[in-house]
Amino acid sequence: MRPGRLLFASIHCYLDPSSGAALATRELLESLAARGWDCRALTCGLLDYHRETPVDELLKVVGIEDSARRMRAALGPGDGTEVVDLTLEGVRATVMPTSSSRAVHAPDRREGEAFLGLARRVLDRFRPDAMLTYGGHPVSLELMRMARAGGTPVVFHLHNFGYEDRRAFADAAAVLFPSEYSRRDHERRLGLGGTVLPYPIRLDRVIADDPEPRYVTFVNPQPEKGVGVFARIALELGHRRPEIPMLVVEGRGTADGLAGVPVDLSGLENLHRMANTPDPRDFYRVSRAVLMPSLWRESLGRVAVEAMANGLPVLASDRGALPETLGDAGFVLTIPGRYAPTRPEVPTPNEVAPWVAILEKLWDDPEFEARHRDLARAEASRWDADRLVGSYEEFFSSLGRGS
Repeated sequence: MRPGRLLFASIHCYLDPSSGAALATRELLESLAARGWDCRALTCGLLDYHRETPVDELLKVVGIEDSARRMRAALGPGDGTEVVDLTLEGVRATVMPTSSSRAVHAPDRREGEAFLGLARRVLDRFRPDAMLTYGGHPVSLELMRMARAGGTPVVFHLHNFGYEDRRAFADAAAVLFPSEYSRRDHERRLGLGGTVLPYPIRLDRVIADDPEPRYVTFVNPQPEKGVGVFARIALELGHRRPEIPMLVVEGRGTADGLAGVPVDLSGLENLHRMANTPDPRDFYRVSRAVLMPSLWRESLGRVAVEAMANGLPVLASDRGALPETLGDAGFVLTIPGRYAPTRPEVPTPNEVAPWVAILEKLWDDPEFEARHRDLARAEASRWDADRLVGSYEEFFSSLGRGS
């Protein structure tokens, strides 16, 4: 198969370590580049962080500030836009900083026009065989229209359930879904069809060396991720089994998010905290089990995949694609439907009793734990990038420029 050219273009930042969509995109482009594809990324500085985060700070967080260079991309006589340009794992990435890193504020009209001008220039010069994108901002819709008008087939990678109007996909030649659950849901709600391809995850980047398993770990303490459910589990374990330590890992939500739940956790001596880190191996190395009590509909559940790759039993809710993601591994548990992702309500002790019982059995029964560690590793292999990248090559090659 002849390697082709692929452009990822979106207002959402390609380098964002807090975004599962950005991580999936970066791993896909890097995997294709390793197979000889010519891959480029052109994005704005929009991030999933709740606080404002300038591009310079992002480069430091990701540890690539020394690789980046600032330049002005001329859009016309006497006009130019400042961008950050770098090459990572064979992929040239160009990021246009915006006045805000949050999508509710940026890009503004001037920034949107500048970004579209950059995209037009890249499309004309790079001439990709396909353009990959995501996002429903008006600038994103115009970007897709522009690419299609120039003869470049557009592939929309649908990472969440935030789209309520099929018109957002009018200029897409194809839609990619990360799970069968996501495909069925969008077909039912919007009559939208497409192809299911699991994310090609670089498992070697998330499997920790020299593990020291000891914590029950919960990542990203936000209401939609089930911080209220975690709080009740923490209270119950603190009373019943205080020797079982628990770890809260900051993500888009800080550990201070626990202060928003209507219960007092201050007396729990077995509750620990880890700051946000761009390298998930930092917390997988010290984890023994992982909780994913999500209250919103997960389109995949990347943390679950990464945890399983480390041989960690995952206890997850039955929301969205999580049952599909866990497959024959881990434990899928029902959270009553009245608990919604918009508020950090705390369930009753009886409602989290199955979660607590499983954690106790994992700690008390070595054979039970070993069996579920093996099942976890087996399921995680479904997302191995080396196994999946060929399917993506076939998909993009089948589009053909001018589709």
